[in-house]
Amino acid sequence: MFKEQEYYGDHFADMVFSKEELVSVKFYDCTFTKCDFSETAFDECKFSDCTFEHCDLSMIKLLDSSFSQASFKHCKLVGVDWTEASWSRIVVPGTLRFDECVLNHSTFIGLSMPKSQLTACTARDVDFREADLQESNLARTNFAESLFSETNLTGANLSHATNYAIDPSNNRIRKAKFTLPEAISLLYSMDIELIED
Repeated sequence: MFKEQEYYGDHFADMVFSKEELVSVKFYDCTFTKCDFSETAFDECKFSDCTFEHCDLSMIKLLDSSFSQASFKHCKLVGVDWTEASWSRIVVPGTLRFDECVLNHSTFIGLSMPKSQLTACTARDVDFREADLQESNLARTNFAESLFSETNLTGANLSHATNYAIDPSNNRIRKAKFTLPEAISLLYSMDIELIED
């Protein structure tokens, strides 16, 4: 599959790596287009400034692998446990960018990901509990059945996001941006009665 241990500026297209195992391979400034990584195990791999476009990364295992300034566009990333990855103790804002991706059944629980981007994505049943998403761009994303608890959404952009269930009493939402009518859902967790006029 990958014969070298390090790749710089390479472009991989229309390749199938499904159910493979990559160990200690490092990619710098590489682009992956229409590649199938479904159910692949990445063991101590590194992706720095890499872009994935129209790729399938569903059910991948991220065993101590790291991502720095990684961008995913039109990708399928179903059932990914991002907590298995290796996260730097030094928080780098904007480490992950997802645009028009499917992130269903994934978990980001407890991860520090300020200024990340999840725009126009489908994020059904995703666990964001205790995650730091401050100043992240979450616009136009469908968060149906996703979990938010003790999540830091300070200054986050949730404009035109849909189907979120965010309790303002146990999530930090100061200066976050929401749009109507979806923002009315922020009142559902409060013990109040809404009366339509």
